[in-house]
Amino acid sequence: MQAIRIQVVRSRAYRSEDGWHVYGDGGSGSMGWDHLVTSRRQLFWDDVPPMARHLLGGHLMAQHLDVVKPDGLFEGTHLLDEHLYPAKGVAWETEPFVFGRFRHAVVTEDAAGNAETSGVDVYEQVINSDPPPARGLCPQSHDAPADRLTLTFIPSDRLVG
Repeated sequence: MQAIRIQVVRSRAYRSEDGWHVYGDGGSGSMGWDHLVTSRRQLFWDDVPPMARHLLGGHLMAQHLDVVKPDGLFEGTHLLDEHLYPAKGVAWETEPFVFGRFRHAVVTEDAAGNAETSGVDVYEQVINSDPPPARGLCPQSHDAPADRLTLTFIPSDRLVG
């Protein structure tokens, strides 16, 4: 079993209320924009308080306590976004998959819930992993007239649910 790790680059262009959702096809082969994989909107800046409404218009053009500042010089990923401003990858993992071809897409969403799915890149990953095998296989009983052997075993931890 293998989980898919999705990494989204955040930059200072996003406000503290802006976030993203992950959509997936569930291995069906066709991407459906009605199948959300994330349980809630993931925030780009979850460590920053929401922006006060009176500051949205550039109140006095000064930085306040709820301003989003880019990550420090040595803390982010460079050359992915604005010139010389570091950006950070925000990670999210899917549930573990066993086998198949899975498609996922990241759709950004603002505080009002506005999202646009047209033009969104869809990423595909092939998972080819078997679950761990059962263990502790041993005979429990034997039915002589039917010549049937009954076995016991401990199932795989990842398949018990």
